Amino acid sequence: MDYIFYIMVHMYAEDKLNDSILALNSENYGIFDKEIVEPLKKINGQQYCIKNIQKDFSVEELWNWIDYKLYGDALKFQDNNIYHLVKDSMMIEKYLVFNELRYTIEDIKKPLSYYLERMGVSECQKVNIEILLDSNAGTIYEGDGIRYYMYSREYGKHNFPHVHVDIRNEVSGSFSIIDGKQLSDGKIKAKDRKKIENKINEKRNELIKYWNEHTDGLTVDLNQAFDLIKY
Repeated sequence: MDYIFYIMVHMYAEDKLNDSILALNSENYGIFDKEIVEPLKKINGQQYCIKNIQKDFSVEELWNWIDYKLYGDALKFQDNNIYHLVKDSMMIEKYLVFNELRYTIEDIKKPLSYYLERMGVSECQKVNIEILLDSNAGTIYEGDGIRYYMYSREYGKHNFPHVHVDIRNEVSGSFSIIDGKQLSDGKIKAKDRKKIENKINEKRNELIKYWNEHTDGLTVDLNQAFDLIKY
């Protein structure tokens, strides 16, 4: 059988939908990497036909097809940064949409046809899919218009302990959780930088513990960090 899929992408931020970064001519990517947002722009609002689908074609296979459509060869390489961000950060979620309502599919191993039949969608009808890009993924703390977050996969030149910040969806950056210094090149206002440094100093214990427990970055010796030992 042949299936027609219609894909819609939305971005979730500040407890509401905010699709401004998905505009085709926009160069504002918010807290996200360009390599993540640009493919989503291209697939947004597009219709695709997959031919000769078997009856047991699963939702998992459909999700994998979308991933490949988005990021192609990047998903073949386990050491690819985009692969890990897409797969492990949980910033991208996929849903089936029936009667304008979004449905999370808990058992993606089941055939797609199982869910379509339950919702009364015939084989000749278009299947609606929604992709949600969630700017709140990985959030640790939010206050004063500043969101602090970490990814489970922390690759890159500053692999040592750090926290990412998003300031009112206007500018983003990263800061060391050891000494509070800014690591990124983002143009962050002095007053916001001071707030961030103060918050890191206030929350350093929690931030270091979160880093050690939830990321694959370099592990911090807590005894030394908390000044319990002097060597």
